[in-house]
Amino acid sequence: MHRPLHNVSIRSSRTVVAPFIPAEDRTAESHAMLDIVRSLVRARGRCGVCLFTLERGAKSLKIDVDSNPVGVFYVADYHEFTSEALAESAARGCGHCQQIARAFRTHQVQFTEARWWPPRDFMGASAYLELDSNVKFELNVAGALEKSAVDATHACMRSGRRVGGSTRDEACLDQVAAWLDSCRRDHGGCGTSTGFTPTRLLFLDEAPETVRLVESVPPRGAVYAALSHRWTEETLRVRLERDNHAQRLEGGIPLDHFPQMMRDVIFLLRRLGISYVWIDCMCIVQDDKDDWRREAATMASIYANAELTVAASWCGAAGQSLFSGRDGDDFAQVDVGDIGGEPVFLRRVLPHFTWQDIASSWFAGDDFIDAEREWPLLSRGWVYQEQLLSRRMLHVTRSEFIWECSGRMDCECGWYTALDPEYTLRGQAKLPVASKSWDSVIEEYSKRDLTYGNDKLPALAGVAQAFHDSHGDLGEYWCGLWERDLEKSFFWQSTELRPSPQSGMPSWTWASVSGNVSCWSIESETVKFLGASVSYDGDNPFMGDVREGRVTLAGPLAPATLHLEEGRCSVKIGNQWALFTPDYALDSPGSLALTSGSPVYCLVFGEGTASSRDPEQGLLWERRYPCFLVLVCVDEASRVFQRIGLGKEGPDGNDAASAELDTVLGLAETQTITMT
Repeated sequence: MHRPLHNVSIRSSRTVVAPFIPAEDRTAESHAMLDIVRSLVRARGRCGVCLFTLERGAKSLKIDVDSNPVGVFYVADYHEFTSEALAESAARGCGHCQQIARAFRTHQVQFTEARWWPPRDFMGASAYLELDSNVKFELNVAGALEKSAVDATHACMRSGRRVGGSTRDEACLDQVAAWLDSCRRDHGGCGTSTGFTPTRLLFLDEAPETVRLVESVPPRGAVYAALSHRWTEETLRVRLERDNHAQRLEGGIPLDHFPQMMRDVIFLLRRLGISYVWIDCMCIVQDDKDDWRREAATMASIYANAELTVAASWCGAAGQSLFSGRDGDDFAQVDVGDIGGEPVFLRRVLPHFTWQDIASSWFAGDDFIDAEREWPLLSRGWVYQEQLLSRRMLHVTRSEFIWECSGRMDCECGWYTALDPEYTLRGQAKLPVASKSWDSVIEEYSKRDLTYGNDKLPALAGVAQAFHDSHGDLGEYWCGLWERDLEKSFFWQSTELRPSPQSGMPSWTWASVSGNVSCWSIESETVKFLGASVSYDGDNPFMGDVREGRVTLAGPLAPATLHLEEGRCSVKIGNQWALFTPDYALDSPGSLALTSGSPVYCLVFGEGTASSRDPEQGLLWERRYPCFLVLVCVDEASRVFQRIGLGKEGPDGNDAASAELDTVLGLAETQTITMT
């Protein structure tokens, strides 16, 4: 039988009940006693600020929460606290809050409100602590503990690794070597068996201070690395040209002649025991058009057979080193406690990317990550195929090394391995070309930038070749589209308004525009493709040296009138209206110089349905609207047209003036036309 202690009853359920003291009888002593009782009641609860278990004897606060580590997230997506609450909790003796406050001072950040976010496995999102000053921190335990032990300690903590003071530290280089060894040993899908060797390579073992250009000398199947990098003015000064070709073959290239970034790459590869490297600007004769065309056409083989591709992902300017220091306040890792002797530390979240980030939104709307600052290389068009085709890629970023291969993604800090394993395989890692659809390739690639518009297809030639080799009989390659897969990519839509491109491509291909493109894969019941005629200046259709490209098709063609307003394009078909998305800024220089009132045509290729339904009254109205290409006739006698846009959006409401499918088809005439 339990005996009362200081008039406090203790029940078998271990619930502690405080005595009732009438308000008029409450003295300073009674208030003090109540504080002691509350402290006893909540002694092993959780701090409502840091969410760690309260130390014994720590004074209780109203914000404190239940002992269940995830209890606060049963009723809300996040747990919020204020800077005042942090200060109050630190003052009451919560050691974890004291250390978190110290971490914020070390990082020189201030805030008013902060939120703990737990992991969201269905989204592949790791846990973090977000300040309203747009800074994110992560809570890590350094040891290799069981996940259950970590989860029982703190709902927003994960297993993570500390990062060293520089990406050139021996521990970092050892980690890279371990990733490479593990992949060679365990990932059969990352191996190669073709024995391909590029025409030229740089030999790194000639002498410590010299690198030699070798041509048709390495034995077939020589192990080599490739460099993926962004060109700068330094690149232009050291590139291979006809007048230095012979000298570099005979006398080599002094190491100090290379830009700092390339010298660092050579150091890294020597450290990994790789004796050859392929660098585009140093292994293709840049002022020899025939050599460039020939070597550029082998890109698929070059990157697919490289033992490792080193990506200088954070280097975007001349003079940069491949490596970066991490000894500033931004990289401080502050201990806030421990679990069974393993330190728990707080640091800023290091920026990471997944293939989905790159493929879809490129971090659109994410205020935390400035992708162009963190990984300027990954926004470049030429790098898409380098990344997609490489068996193994080592990204050297401002923050850390990131490993990417067909079997895994990993990083120094352990962020990738902390995510849900199923998501890791589904959303992080890139899919091989053989597993992709061509419309997904178009959409991913079109989000990358190119300096020169006429590089649109050459920069994708390696991927196109690999896609052709892995997908069987696709027919001919027509300016970025496949003959036997035409409908899946023909009805594309520009999602980013840019000036009229000077690509020299036919208007019917997505490669004729710059900026993001989305594809609408449909089987049109109204449009029939009758053939195409594409001629090239070279003998490799993947390189995109298009002299002329024509597609012949038959379908319902309705005359219309173009109307251009600020930020809005529409066509009037008979007495009805329809909005459309232009392929480019129609009033930009070099375009067809279209103005409001210009005659155009609508080629109907599909339909959509718009409706409104009331829970009580049921269907209120329903309209079928046309999906169409907007064309301009450039040769009336030969019925030759060029494309300027696509419309597939339905009306906002039941407006009689909005285009209806049957009305438009009634005004249309099925015609055979040619598109250029």
